[in-house]
Amino acid sequence: MEASGKFAVSAEQDSNLYCLPCNRYSLKRPAFGYCHDCEEHLCERCCKHHRKQKPSMNHVLLDKGRMPQQSKTGNINNDQITDFCTKHSDKLLEFYCETHDSNACYVCVTLDHKHCNVDYIPDVSGNMSGELDNLIDRMETLIQKCKSNVKIAETVTANIEQMYKAVVEDIQVFRNEINECLDKMEADIMRDAKSYALTAKCQQENVKTESLHIAEEMSSTMSILKSLSDENKRNKLFIEIKHVGPQVERLSDEEKQLVEDNKTDGDVKFIRNEMMLGQLKNNNSLGTIFKYRRHCAESTLCVQYERSMQVKYSSDNKQCDISGMVLISTTNMIVADKNNNKIKIINIDTGTLVSEISLSSSPLDVIKLLQNKFAVALCGEKCILIMSYTDTSLSLDRRIDVGESCYCVAYCQDKLIVGCNSNPGKLVILDLDGNMIQSFDTPGLFHGPEKIVISRDEKFMNVSDCYITSKFMKLDWKGNVVRTFKDQGYERPTGIQELEDGTLLVCYRDSSNIVRLSSSFKKCEIVGIEKTDLYNPLAVLYNDRDHKLYISCSSEKIKFYPRDIIKILSIKWT
Repeated sequence: MEASGKFAVSAEQDSNLYCLPCNRYSLKRPAFGYCHDCEEHLCERCCKHHRKQKPSMNHVLLDKGRMPQQSKTGNINNDQITDFCTKHSDKLLEFYCETHDSNACYVCVTLDHKHCNVDYIPDVSGNMSGELDNLIDRMETLIQKCKSNVKIAETVTANIEQMYKAVVEDIQVFRNEINECLDKMEADIMRDAKSYALTAKCQQENVKTESLHIAEEMSSTMSILKSLSDENKRNKLFIEIKHVGPQVERLSDEEKQLVEDNKTDGDVKFIRNEMMLGQLKNNNSLGTIFKYRRHCAESTLCVQYERSMQVKYSSDNKQCDISGMVLISTTNMIVADKNNNKIKIINIDTGTLVSEISLSSSPLDVIKLLQNKFAVALCGEKCILIMSYTDTSLSLDRRIDVGESCYCVAYCQDKLIVGCNSNPGKLVILDLDGNMIQSFDTPGLFHGPEKIVISRDEKFMNVSDCYITSKFMKLDWKGNVVRTFKDQGYERPTGIQELEDGTLLVCYRDSSNIVRLSSSFKKCEIVGIEKTDLYNPLAVLYNDRDHKLYISCSSEKIKFYPRDIIKILSIKWT
């Protein structure tokens, strides 16, 4: 409903007449005249305007001497209807059409609202408290939402600035990596060119030095022969000639060998790697800016069971026990089967075995590296295996001896983080050549690290400490414990997975359940997981492209039963 205008004139002011149109806008101007048609007192300005306006130009105007000396309405009500119709500018809005939820003048009512439910505003305006309260509630709600939007916008703006800063840093790091590669290539080839030039110069310097020695020796001998000849000492000359002949032969051979031994390979020039240049020219971008919807930890995570995948095949001698999983394509995953001492490639869609490779002992963990590589933790062998894969095959590259029982492994920026030993346990950080960089073995820090997952921002290490304490921890790169989660009903944490909303899923083997934790390790809501029978869950894997969750668990509700199936669940946020 449109709001009506307001003005106020007290009873004491009747003796001093004021312009009513100006009064409507809280202006007190003395009356200069009176419109007989409008029945309103007007100031001098309004009188002139009244005569110029087309709707009122023919109205009868009375001057100050003839105008009524008292307002015809007497004491003017503060709530007098004063708004004019937008269609008929000289007509007051005195009616309300309930059918159209709009105010109207009597002309509009006559012409446009003949069959409508129309009320006279003064008759119905007294019962507006309920509608007013409702309207104020709605306005207050809207105000609060707007204020909340402002705070959210400020937070999002701060996050955007942080994300932009992180993107810029990543671009610069990538560019620096490229520069480092180019600098190394340049240094290598410059070293080769310099080495060749130095060798060639040394050879020529040797030729120069030895040739001068031979020439000096020949010049000295030649002087002696000339002197003997000039002095006509024929006998001595004869004898000397017979001595010098073999000497000349010997030095001639030395000169030939000198030239042969120090012969250069000819001209040298730089051959450009046109393939590299072509790749740089064809790839007109350092990378892409990937945009994705980021859910928040406050959102409810809904889980729905889809199917189970059997992973025991005819080549297996024992019941399989899946201790680790990584995705290598949209259709294939690599799994570690610790009971059969195997690494397998499995087609997710069909559940069929694509390829497998047998190992010397049980693989307890498997993680993906760069460039079609992956790492396997072999506890019994006290080593980490670096392996390669294609879509259809597996191969062993090399072995990194750790010297400690390796239960789990993680990867970050060309470093391997290995969880070792039990009671007490420790973490060791190695480079990809197996050189020790750092270790965390503070007494009481770990009892038995079961799984390590590096946070997506690479700032923290999330570690499940399975034995004795059953605690789940977040550590910084100095080995300081930032957060710890330990709660009744959650026993033996094993597999860990970070989702795109920043929350963590942690599998608990002995209590057969999963918890979802925020970055501050506050429990977050997860719905539907209780409907899925997750017996003894060990490894968990998430594909954020199709929002699928893979969990290795037991097909039988028996404690210590091997994880012989992989359950596939779909997830969404609400």
